[in-house]
Formats: sequence, structure tokens, C-alpha cells
Amino acid sequence: MHPWKPGETPEEEAARREAYQRLASAARRVGLSLKRLADVLHQVSDNETETRRFLSEQVYGVPEAELDEFLRVRLEDLPREE
Repeated sequence: MHPWKPGETPEEEAARREAYQRLASAARRVGLSLKRLADVLHQVSDNETETRRFLSEQVYGVPEAELDEFLRVRLEDLPREE
């Protein structure tokens, strides 16, 4: 499995690679196998996918592909706290 996502910029890919390397190093330090770390990361990814699906279908009623833009616009419309 490659954690890099299609369409990422080289900077995004490098940042993701560094983050995964830091996670792997931390896992080794505490005795967590890389297999277990991969299992946990897959679960986090699955949870994110399901959360996005739920938000797009059940909460906001927008296509998932438009969810990020929809939320960005909604957040921009909120009054700012000073």
C-alpha cells in the first residue's frame, strides 16, 4: 500500500511521507508492529470515509465531492469571534 494519493503535489506527497515515517518511528519506539500501525491507519481512513459519507448524505445533502467546498463556504459565512 502506498499512502500517497493521486493528484497530490510533490510538497503534499513529501509532507505525507514525512508524517508516515514519523508515525512508523514512534510505533517502533513503543513496540507497536508496523502491521498493527497499518491496521489502525486503515481504520482511521475507513472512519473518515464513513463520516464524510454520513455528512454529505444525511446532514448536508450535498454530493461528497462538493463537501469540502460546501463546508468552507459555510464556515466563511459564520460570524467571527473577536
